[in-house]
Amino acid sequence: MNTSRPFRTFLVAGPALAALGLLALALVIAVLLLTRASGAAFVLVVADLLGIAVLATLRWPRAMLVVVVLAPILDRYTIAPLIAAQVGSMAQYVSEGLLAVVGTVLLVVGLRDGRVLPALRHPATVALSAFVALGLISAQINGVPALTEAAGFFYTLDAVAIFYLCRLVGFTHRQAVLTLGAVGVAVVVMALIGVGQGLLGPDILGLEAIKGRSGESARLGSLVRNPNAFGSLIAVILPFTLFGAIRLGTPRARWLMAAAALVLAMALLLTYSRSSWLGITVATVAVAVFLDRRVLLAGIAIGALAVLLVTFMPRNLLVASAPGSGAKPPDFNIVETTGERVGNVGAGRDLRTLLVLNAIPILRDHPLLGVGPGRYGGAAADHFSSPIHTQYGTAKLLKFQQTVDNFWLHLLIEAGILGAAAFVAAIAVVVVGLARRVRQASGSHYIMKAGILVAMVASVIITGTTMGLEANMVAFIFWLMLGIGSLYATQPQPA
Repeated sequence: MNTSRPFRTFLVAGPALAALGLLALALVIAVLLLTRASGAAFVLVVADLLGIAVLATLRWPRAMLVVVVLAPILDRYTIAPLIAAQVGSMAQYVSEGLLAVVGTVLLVVGLRDGRVLPALRHPATVALSAFVALGLISAQINGVPALTEAAGFFYTLDAVAIFYLCRLVGFTHRQAVLTLGAVGVAVVVMALIGVGQGLLGPDILGLEAIKGRSGESARLGSLVRNPNAFGSLIAVILPFTLFGAIRLGTPRARWLMAAAALVLAMALLLTYSRSSWLGITVATVAVAVFLDRRVLLAGIAIGALAVLLVTFMPRNLLVASAPGSGAKPPDFNIVETTGERVGNVGAGRDLRTLLVLNAIPILRDHPLLGVGPGRYGGAAADHFSSPIHTQYGTAKLLKFQQTVDNFWLHLLIEAGILGAAAFVAAIAVVVVGLARRVRQASGSHYIMKAGILVAMVASVIITGTTMGLEANMVAFIFWLMLGIGSLYATQPQPA
């Protein structure tokens, strides 16, 4: 997994790192304070932050990849609600700007060192190239405006850049562990905050809960604020803790991983994100049955304990009820709420089911190449008011939400059977290659490979009821893991 001229690991410390960190912190504080009065101040501070990103990328490229994949949590869900409304919408695109800056720096350095072509040499490149080519043909056939076409490609493929940036900088096993470990620690911290929301009150730290449509009194999303997105993040980190709880070398390390898995499972339950529950369950069972059934048993034990703790733990300890109001803290009821949701699906009242039924005539009319990029179900179609939505009555179903909440349905209708197959093939070649290497691995190599494998399978399932691969927060981490997974699939036991 090493490149011929590898970058230094991101743990290298020194005065420059400390200075950059302090300056970045000062600028973030300035964003929160100054932009309440001035939009120009926001632009100036963000420009300074991006300048710092250039210097940091030259010194610590892998650390900056971690910053990039975690940036959407800050810009969209943490910072944007705190700053002035006139620049809040601008804050949502800082992560894209950061990706562009970091990616450009790494590309320039990679061109200088001759590492760009080796990074592109992968079967996924062929599949993604076919996806783009088919999309261009579809856009021409369907008369898609150039701006809509560009937006459609951008929202679907911008995160794919992280896949190639991983291959461009290269990772040793230790560097891969540190990188995904840093992301994992961030998600565990957010899980602790999510559990704290349930225990102390949903509005701690300025957060809030969402009332569910199937009788859920409170769906918690921690710093992410979106329960389904938060559930997706937990689902891609949980497998590493489960495999670590079984496979790490020392009892202390195994117990630490088990504790992290329990916190993640509790937070996952509190999201009421059933797609995430389904995705992580199916992926863990499918992979663990073939690799290590002890992981499956550990998952069952931790999951059962998490259900008991979430069901019977005290709730809203910091929330005072009005005297004599008889107000009851929100409880956790997995059986009734899930039963109601399943009943809605079975009766055809669930919106996602209605959208699938609505999409059948569209697919029948445009089976092979779809309706063209940016024309159905995603952010681009929402921004540019797709005529397909009007023609087939989809707009009536999307009256109260922006997307179809089903990435694969969105992709199938926009790209057709051929385009969707090409996109899936780009993911499948990495997953299959990684699966072939898992049994040959041992120790932490095994944990990393098996964890990435389960996380990818879970993500594919979860995005059947979310737009995860079009939302940067989830998509960035997905393609980061897939990029590292592609390197693991190259060699059975890298140094």
